[in-house]
Amino acid sequence: MAGALSDIRVVETSGPIGHYAGRLLADLGADVIKVEPLVGDPARLYAPFLPGVEPPENGLQFLLLNANKRSVALDLVSEGGRALFLRLLSTADVLLDSWQRPEARALGLDDDALHATRPDLVRASVTGWGLSGPHADWAYADIVGQAMSGVMTLAGFPDGPPERIADEQGHTCASINAAAGIVAALLHRDATGEGQRVEVAVQEALSMAQETAMMSADILGVDRERNGGLGIGGTRIPGVGLYHAADGFVYMLAAGTAGSGFEGVLSLMDALGYRSDLREEPWATFIRESMNRGLLLQALQDPSQVQAISTRLAHIDEVLRDFCAKHGKRELYERGQRHRLLIGMVSSPQDISESPQLAAREWFVEIDDPKRGRRLRYPGPPWQLRGTPATLRRPAPLLGEHTAEVLGELGATDAELRAQGVGGVAR
Repeated sequence: MAGALSDIRVVETSGPIGHYAGRLLADLGADVIKVEPLVGDPARLYAPFLPGVEPPENGLQFLLLNANKRSVALDLVSEGGRALFLRLLSTADVLLDSWQRPEARALGLDDDALHATRPDLVRASVTGWGLSGPHADWAYADIVGQAMSGVMTLAGFPDGPPERIADEQGHTCASINAAAGIVAALLHRDATGEGQRVEVAVQEALSMAQETAMMSADILGVDRERNGGLGIGGTRIPGVGLYHAADGFVYMLAAGTAGSGFEGVLSLMDALGYRSDLREEPWATFIRESMNRGLLLQALQDPSQVQAISTRLAHIDEVLRDFCAKHGKRELYERGQRHRLLIGMVSSPQDISESPQLAAREWFVEIDDPKRGRRLRYPGPPWQLRGTPATLRRPAPLLGEHTAEVLGELGATDAELRAQGVGGVAR
């Protein structure tokens, strides 16, 4: 069954910043041709590595984000390599790149050159800062994007420094936005015949992860602060935040109007045979009348009430901590569902790998990678399309694996191929 984008060709020259965008389009059936420098994409050398496979073919991040693509190795600095690239681009619907303006000019691949090659081209640029503004030509790294987007100031604990979010989240967010923009631009081109630029800046893509922080600053004049897993408002509110389970962590949001609130916590304690004094006075009345996060935060603004309320909250939280520590995270999560409790199990990578939910939906996909001598298990696509399904068709390519194949389709001569470091095409 053909994919939704099976009639689309994408030429991808982006570095790691745009890899996931290309992978998303490739999963939907697009012919994504990854144009790499002769030494290979830098992500090929990113740790961790596939054991028993030599570099540059063993980087796990590259394997993950470049499946379903074909690799063409070209020297874009050389006149011959650039000419072959433009010939390839003339057959493409989309160019996905991460060139800043000086890089594009230095390669002779600015907007004028690209438009002359393919007037209806959809050109998607994924860069740190965008292609305009005072920072457009500045250097970029994911940690800088996280810092400059405001996300980092909210990550971590109140008594510690800002923390970087795991992995390269800026690349992921920007790639998702780029893929969505590309699909929208293709729809517009199909309707009008007009190509256009799709431009994504990582700083902007990540800024949405601040949730309401920008609105709080604009409207209330208050900067939200890091709270880690400790609750909200500078005081630990029982039922809000991270709790140690017997085998890991759970995140709980049970001190408000959502779900069954803190009464649901007491019901779960009863169901699991945990005995405490929280059903007794004065705790029972306090929990029934005051254990609402909004009311508590409002009451804690009154200096005359802070000491008494904080003392009661500390005792309730101590009981809740003891209860959670006596039970496994999956038990707390699954049993909590029966009591309409907002408890989330903090899953480890192994938990995800063994998830019965993901297994039931056949989310993980296995594929043979004979050139690396492995059968690899990949996470599935982020959506399921029943009529034009996303599929995993081929593993990540070896460096330049498809150079002769793709350029042969363009009618490249043996001499042109040899200039790019590959043998001639069998004719």
